[in-house]
Amino acid sequence: GSVVPLFMEQIKNGGPVTITMPEMTRFLLSLDRAVDTVFTAVRSANAGELYVPQVAAAKVIDVARTLMNGQNVPIVFTGVRPGEKVHEIMVSEEERFRTVERDGHYVILPVLPELRPQEEIVPALEHEYSSEFNHVSPEQLRKLLQTASEEIRSFTP
Repeated sequence: GSVVPLFMEQIKNGGPVTITMPEMTRFLLSLDRAVDTVFTAVRSANAGELYVPQVAAAKVIDVARTLMNGQNVPIVFTGVRPGEKVHEIMVSEEERFRTVERDGHYVILPVLPELRPQEEIVPALEHEYSSEFNHVSPEQLRKLLQTASEEIRSFTP
């Protein structure tokens, strides 16, 4: 689920905006990008491959502040809930060795060697693919959130 509609509602009502913790990060995956990933995988995937979209990441607090757009809305930190992660991981440290780049996606190749391509694998990642790294600039975040807000409004009854 997206926190964007929740934050928009909390901001509209004057707050507070509730955030788990200041360090919390998440990938920013739009509905269009998610659907694109599914269609690309259906068209191009080989047996046992997993397609992972290459998307931007940001601190959740930066998402909230961008949506506030300069408004003075209080923020309340609620703390991490059981099982919740501070950073999302889409490709683990163990999977990165068999992850390649294809069509703007990371592709995790199958564990079984007989299902992998015969050519040598050149890993696309130097470490796990985590929302902890490579955050978007404030300008990029504003653009992404504007697009997401438009998508949300178009699907709201």
